[in-house]
Amino acid sequence: MTSVAHARGRSAGDRMLRTAARGAILIGIAVIIGIVLLQVVDDAGSPQASNNAAGRTTTTTDPGGLAPQSITVIVFNASGLSGAAGTQTNELRGLGYLVLEPGNAASQQIGSTVACQAGFEKEAEALVAIVDGAALAAFPAPVPAGAETANCIIVVGS
Repeated sequence: MTSVAHARGRSAGDRMLRTAARGAILIGIAVIIGIVLLQVVDDAGSPQASNNAAGRTTTTTDPGGLAPQSITVIVFNASGLSGAAGTQTNELRGLGYLVLEPGNAASQQIGSTVACQAGFEKEAEALVAIVDGAALAAFPAPVPAGAETANCIIVVGS
């Protein structure tokens, strides 16, 4: 006589094969759900938008440099407009940068500049993207008073 399982055409090997197939399908579904959830939750690579004091929205992306919390920045006002350095300092503080007390530049200049110490080239690029219309400049020697501990110096011009 044959057993009931054999009569139905299902041997122990068939059951193991089907169980393994079900397990593989469940693992595949779990992987797909995990990927979808990571895409929804992980937005670290997307641009960050912020509103600056003038009401403009600036969008920045991380070019691969240090985190803003690791960079000390000072802003000097060379625009002739009262409070320009303070406004830029507050924007940078809101983005997580370590900021020193803003000051006034020795003379006025047209256009804003960003100057960072050697080794902070990527950080300088990130700051140029934040400071509206800024251009890269060489780090000054000698360093202006008040900027001795700064990694980057921003001069806000007119």
